[in-house]
Amino acid sequence: MTYSSTTKFLKTLGNRLSDLEIPIFYKLPKASEMEPFLVIGSATSDTGKTALTGAVIEDVTVSIDIFLPNDNRTLVEETKFKAIRLLGRNSRISTTVILDDTIGREVYHIAIRLTESII
Repeated sequence: MTYSSTTKFLKTLGNRLSDLEIPIFYKLPKASEMEPFLVIGSATSDTGKTALTGAVIEDVTVSIDIFLPNDNRTLVEETKFKAIRLLGRNSRISTTVILDDTIGREVYHIAIRLTESII
């Protein structure tokens, strides 16, 4: 089976982030799933560069959300650092660390937005 470049990119992200040894989901799991867990979520793409070059070029922006227990800020910062390193040297990575209760309990939430150009 031949996969699209976006599908290959998402699979590559999952493979890279598996080194964190945190369960990976592609949608937010049920509230009964206890942290730590990671969600490779929504992806948007822009093919505006395609017309300029002739090749299909996508700027893909992916949301990666890591949920961790709220009792260890050091673990949060270390996990954020490791995740950024595993994602590679991309200058278009932004991260936010927040205390979040949207999953029914208060947890640390590392929100990562990654934009990558893929051909």
